[in-house]
Amino acid sequence: MRDIGFLDAAPSGQITFAVFHTLGSSIASLDEIAETANFMAGAKYFLVKNFINDTQFFQWDQSTYISYFHRIKNATELTIPKLNEMAYEQVEVASVPFVDFIANKGRHDEAVNYSFVLRGYVRHWLANVWREYDRINLTEVAGAKSVTGGGEK
Repeated sequence: MRDIGFLDAAPSGQITFAVFHTLGSSIASLDEIAETANFMAGAKYFLVKNFINDTQFFQWDQSTYISYFHRIKNATELTIPKLNEMAYEQVEVASVPFVDFIANKGRHDEAVNYSFVLRGYVRHWLANVWREYDRINLTEVAGAKSVTGGGEK
């Protein structure tokens, strides 16, 4: 990216460079923040806490938490909440996008009969994810315009 001028194009405004750095809750994963910091000039940098389990990302130890999550001046934290394990497994088994699972659609848009309760878990989880995307103004970062005009996803 450096050799082709990509990293120089971001600070000059020629491109929008956004990095979504998905983190684990280990110190090794958090150390990646420092390694990445040197390349983030002009970038929109998102530290993504993806709760695939009940981990806490060191919030219980504020000095450790701050030393990692505040290393990059303009980094924005993004939290992807944990999805109920059974619901996640059923979406995986169905091999469909989350919105199709919620809508009770199969792989070829055929009607299926997924669990109402599991669809409810996925619906609630996805609404929380979309709220996080709205909070960080993801459509603005991506330069997307609403096609519906009504703010629909």
